[in-house]
Amino acid sequence: MELVHAPVPELKGLLTESFEQWARLRSDSAKATSDPAAAGSSSCALSGGATGLIFLPALRAANVNWAKITLFWVDERAVAADDPESNYGLAERMLLTPLAGKAPRAVRMPLESADGSLSEAAKLYDTRLAHELGGRTLDLALLGVGEDGHVAGLFPGHAALAQDQARVVAIEDAPKSPKRRLSLSLRFLLQSREIWIVAVGARKLPVLQAAWSRTQRQTPLDLLLQQQAKRVTVFTDQVIRSASTSRRG
Repeated sequence: MELVHAPVPELKGLLTESFEQWARLRSDSAKATSDPAAAGSSSCALSGGATGLIFLPALRAANVNWAKITLFWVDERAVAADDPESNYGLAERMLLTPLAGKAPRAVRMPLESADGSLSEAAKLYDTRLAHELGGRTLDLALLGVGEDGHVAGLFPGHAALAQDQARVVAIEDAPKSPKRRLSLSLRFLLQSREIWIVAVGARKLPVLQAAWSRTQRQTPLDLLLQQQAKRVTVFTDQVIRSASTSRRG
């Protein structure tokens, strides 16, 4: 794990630099490989909410070839795209529309095409991910974290955490509004080549500190850090005590 710590204005700059480096390394890797599938577009899955207000402007400022990146979503609320709660809508306003003709392909979660059925929407996106990724994992998943330790649409103690047979799970009863959501499963998230967690604000510190120091195993954040995805980087403005792993900022 790696910790990137800085005040929020500097953190945005570090996110921009990190994204540029990630895109450059992905491009170099694609040039070096003989696998046509690996040489295609890199995949990046976004979250939304308050975290999106931090990292979306940082991504927008990045000097990258967006034609080589395809965006997906780690979770979505069952609302219209123009609803303030929509994760896709937030990305559209803060990233896709400002980038205009340079904007990347965006594969949003298909809530409208499922006629209101979350289970059907989950199946549709699962199939779309399998097709788009060719059976590979996500190259990068950008996650926020709630004060309760939830990530994506996965909440502490919720049955969706145990649904690991698919890439996407339907949630009808989230413990916070809006209750109806789609989320990538924990199993699928853990397979990502890289996971970046953005945790900003003093109210995130207790759950972040507990997960980092591995003093509990109660929240999705705990599970994410303790089950160790291939590479996890935490970007935060909070001081994490006894952080013995690599750090920047």
